[in-house]
Amino acid sequence: MSFDQSPSFDQFQNGMPDPLPDPEVGRKKFRALLYGIASVVALIAIFVILKDTHAIENMTATGLVRGRVTTEAGQPFQGSVFILGTELAVETDANGYFELSGVPAGDQILIIADDFIGRDIAIRVSTASELQVGELRFEPTAMPPK
Repeated sequence: MSFDQSPSFDQFQNGMPDPLPDPEVGRKKFRALLYGIASVVALIAIFVILKDTHAIENMTATGLVRGRVTTEAGQPFQGSVFILGTELAVETDANGYFELSGVPAGDQILIIADDFIGRDIAIRVSTASELQVGELRFEPTAMPPK
C-alpha cells in the first residue's frame, strides 16, 4: 500500500473503521444462482429424455409372465424358468406351468433350463399386465462329443 492510500489517525478516533465490502460476495452469490439454475435445467432435460424413451416407466414398472413348458414328446417339462439378469426364478409345476411375477417391464430374456441344458426366449413385458407366452417346447440340442 502506498503512503497516499494509508489511513490517517483521524479515521480511528471512534475505533476501527468499518471494513470495506468484499467484492467477491456478489460474485459468489451470482455463481451459486447460476449453478442452481443450471442444475435445475439439467434435471428437467434428463427427465424429459427419460420420459420420452419410457425408461422411467420401465425402471419402476413390472409385469407377470405365464406359460407352459413341454418336452419334445409333448409331456410336461420339469425344470427352472427364470429371467436373465434378475433374481426371479421358479420351478415348473407337475403339469409344466409356470408363473413369474414382478418381471421388470421391457425387453427381457426368459430362460428355460433343466439340470444340463437351457434355452433362451426373448420376450417383451408390458407395464402392469400379464404376458401369456403360451406353450413352449423345450428341445434339447445335441451334446458335443467329448
